[in-house]
Amino acid sequence: MANCPKCNAKLRLIDWRPECPKCGVNMVYYGMEERLLADAEKAEAEHAKFQKGLDRFKASSIGGARQIARLVLSIIPVAGLFLPLGKLALQNIPYYSDGVANFNVDILKVVDFFMNYFDVNGLLAAIKSPVVGKPFIFLAVAIVALALSVVMGILNFGRNFCSSKKSSCAKNIVVSALSAVLIIVSGVMFGQFASGINAIFPDFISGAMGFGVFVTAALHLPVMVVNVLLVKNPIVVKYKELPVYGEAAEEEKPAEAVAAE
Repeated sequence: MANCPKCNAKLRLIDWRPECPKCGVNMVYYGMEERLLADAEKAEAEHAKFQKGLDRFKASSIGGARQIARLVLSIIPVAGLFLPLGKLALQNIPYYSDGVANFNVDILKVVDFFMNYFDVNGLLAAIKSPVVGKPFIFLAVAIVALALSVVMGILNFGRNFCSSKKSSCAKNIVVSALSAVLIIVSGVMFGQFASGINAIFPDFISGAMGFGVFVTAALHLPVMVVNVLLVKNPIVVKYKELPVYGEAAEEEKPAEAVAAE
């Protein structure tokens, strides 16, 4: 059975009224003011926590010229992905105009290839092949490195909204550097694939790494420079002052106000 919240008297089955049969307190409303005050203080604490996060978000993204520059510069490396990341040339193609096809490899062609032509089983079979296995290992590494570079670039952009601390800005430098290194690794591995496959089929296929690899890697440098500046001169977060309610407000009342009451 339940007990009275005030006097802790044990209630019987016949005690169906809201008043305690012993002390007479209304058990439904007893302590409601304290509970409402506790809920209000909890909501106030959650709002204060949210406001601090919002203040850090604003300071990280649009809180100053350096933060805005970092936000804009972190998008620019995407443009480099649309430049030639690699080149392929196919010769002696049957049923194809003059038998020659030259095309550049950029992010659009990579996406189109994955959407329409990529076959994991086919790639694994090519890797296991004693004839073309080594070149296709280079191709697989190039694909993975390119994917990781893009992921790091997206991560670097997202971190701009939560990098108000000195340590976070230092981590951004590492993320940018990894993205730049990975795109270069991808280009080098593609070049190894092209030269390896050309050595096997010299009359049919040739290729090389494109200049877009170096441009994309170089476009990460300005972002790194801005983050270095933010490490040397950390962001100062201006927290919004919130009104104080409840018991804390009572404690912060001036002595004159307390005397007047």
